[in-house]
Amino acid sequence: MRLLKIFVLIILLTAGLFFLILLDKADRSIIYSGYTPEEEFTEFRMYKTVEEVKRAYERHFKDTIYKFPRQKVKKVKIFKSIPIISRLTRRELNETEIISFFNNPENFDWNETTWSLDESEYILRFYDSNNEVIGKVWICLKDCGMTESIPFAPTMKFGALTETGRKQIEKIIEKK
Repeated sequence: MRLLKIFVLIILLTAGLFFLILLDKADRSIIYSGYTPEEEFTEFRMYKTVEEVKRAYERHFKDTIYKFPRQKVKKVKIFKSIPIISRLTRRELNETEIISFFNNPENFDWNETTWSLDESEYILRFYDSNNEVIGKVWICLKDCGMTESIPFAPTMKFGALTETGRKQIEKIIEKK
């Protein structure tokens, strides 16, 4: 009987650990495909050349409809992207400063983003007044200087940070 209890306990602990790892993976990455509205897809993705795509982005830099994160933000939290314990590393950022950063195209370059979200060092979550997540940004600074966001914003171009943008986001992140 004692052996059976130990066996059940080991199975439950293993299942619990597996569930924790699965939740962490879902929390730190995208495990679903984001729906892109048809008019947005048509406006930004239906071009044949990179230059046409860039012109489409530039036409919408100042459009309030595409300002990140497209809703009123109550608070912004930053998390280090560390497996299992990322939620324990959270702290709040100045929402005005960070939103202004992401909506300034001068902080971003046209370079292609060729990195995995698993490489990100930070995850920013944007919350509304109901404490619901309304936007996310993954940031990879050290090795690649790239970002990925939900929802998409044309001001972030293809996600690459300029040297100025990289320094500025590092300063914003380092503030206590």
